[in-house]
Amino acid sequence: MNTFSKYGCVLVFILFPFIVWGQWDTGQFSVSFSLPEVALVDVEPGVDNSIHFTILPGAESGNSLTVGSSSNNSLWLNYTSALPANQHSRKITAEVSQGTVPSGLKLFLEASRFSGNGAGKRGQPAGRVELSNQPRPVVTGIGNCYTGNGVRAGHQLTFSVEVADYSEIESAGEYNFVILYTLTDN
Repeated sequence: MNTFSKYGCVLVFILFPFIVWGQWDTGQFSVSFSLPEVALVDVEPGVDNSIHFTILPGAESGNSLTVGSSSNNSLWLNYTSALPANQHSRKITAEVSQGTVPSGLKLFLEASRFSGNGAGKRGQPAGRVELSNQPRPVVTGIGNCYTGNGVRAGHQLTFSVEVADYSEIESAGEYNFVILYTLTDN
């Protein structure tokens, strides 16, 4: 046997265990997670979400009633949405609940364009809507998104009051009612 063959055999016997031990194999394991459908809506700042309007008499006889501070924009609408499969968008509606707007007056609501640091397909404001006991769209076209939480996140809400029909106005003290917001599928 020549020298090259001897060294070749020795080299094979020395390296063979390392080659065998250096073999690799594959393994697999399952990964799973669950993403629930999410539809959350909130009005901020959350401490006191009450708004107050006062109807004032005219300064002189013969003058019309006036609305003191006829608008309020202190509230913000925040939401989070994760749509189910085959669902394209949602909307937020608002309606008067647990009471009624006084006769002769109209209450309007307008959501601003989105503001803040959220992400995803945030909704578009529906414009100025008159609130009643029927749901009215306030923000439409909401996809998978979040607006951020708190004041200056989401959509700023502007409420305004107008005297619509003087003949229907009745002095009856305070009127209290609730505005109900619903994040709903289209």
